[in-house]
This record gives sequence, structure tokens and C-alpha cells, in this order.
Amino acid sequence: MHTLSHFFPFPRRCLWLVLLGLLVFGGRTSCDAAPEVSKEYQVKAAFLYNFTKFVEWPASRFPDTGSPIVIAVLGRNPFGEELDAIVRDRKVNGRGLVVKVIDSADEAATAHLLFVGADAEDRLNGKMDALQKAGVLTVGESARFIPSGGIINFTLEADKVRFQINPQAGEQAGLKISAQLLKLAVIVRK
Repeated sequence: MHTLSHFFPFPRRCLWLVLLGLLVFGGRTSCDAAPEVSKEYQVKAAFLYNFTKFVEWPASRFPDTGSPIVIAVLGRNPFGEELDAIVRDRKVNGRGLVVKVIDSADEAATAHLLFVGADAEDRLNGKMDALQKAGVLTVGESARFIPSGGIINFTLEADKVRFQINPQAGEQAGLKISAQLLKLAVIVRK
């Protein structure tokens, strides 16, 4: 009587077992699944989409009437696929929405809304004035964000996502922020 070990020495037997496992399980590993997005960033993603409904950009910020609203995420993307899923197939004032992940502040001027995570805030050193002049709605999540010229800042209060708005910074960027949105925010002056 011959056993498996007779036909396949130990290293080959391990290789065959791995290949058999791949065949049975389709080569999928736990790494293949999209990383789970925290509840905090699911809420923030929904807020970002909703901000686009309550902010009006100057017409000059769009090449034509069919141009989409560009939401950019600077640096690490904490939203995973969540933000893309929220904006997919939606329109705001007749415009589609596009999400881009960017690595440098130089690319940020092409966005209409820029999310800057706390880990990427240092990349904006000296760039906030230029973004304001370009009419970019800047959204951050650190205590330093609004004092550095940001327009909207997320905060956590009792595990709930809230947001602050600096309306003066929005005006300087040429943005019209809806009174409805301002009522929901904590108003902060720079």
C-alpha cells in the first residue's frame, strides 16, 4: 500500500496542499476584501456628499455646464470605497460627482471640495491661501485646520461627528454656503 508521502516527499506535499487549497478556495484571502471603514468615516463621507448640496461654487470653477464636482482626498484615504459608493450615479445641481485621491497639495486646486485628513495636514503648509483663491471648499479634521485657513472642520463630541464652519473663509474663497448648512454648524471665526 502506497501513501501520499510515498509519491510526494514532504516539501512537494506541502506545495500540493497549498495548490489544492487555492483551487478549492479560489485563491481568495482575507486581504482581498475591502478594508472595513469605521463608522466615523462612513458619517464623514455622507457629510462630504451633503456639503456639495449646500455650497455653491462660482461658475468659473467649472469648464462647462456638464463638468462634475470633484471631491479630492489628500493623502491616505480613510473612506475606502464608502465615499465612491455614496456619490456614484448621483447628481448635485445637474452635475455628477467624482472622487479622486491625491498625493500633493499642488493637485488640490483642481478639486471643488478637498478633504484633508489629520495625517496630511502638513502637506498644506503655505498652500491654504492659494486653495482659497482657487475656490476650493477645504474640509479638515484637526483643531489646527480652521486657524490655518480651512473652511469646514470635523470634530468628535461624545462620539458624534459634528462640524465647524468659518463662513469668512468660505466667502473669501468665493463660495456661497447655504444658511441651512450654517444653522447645523458651530460657527468659528479665524
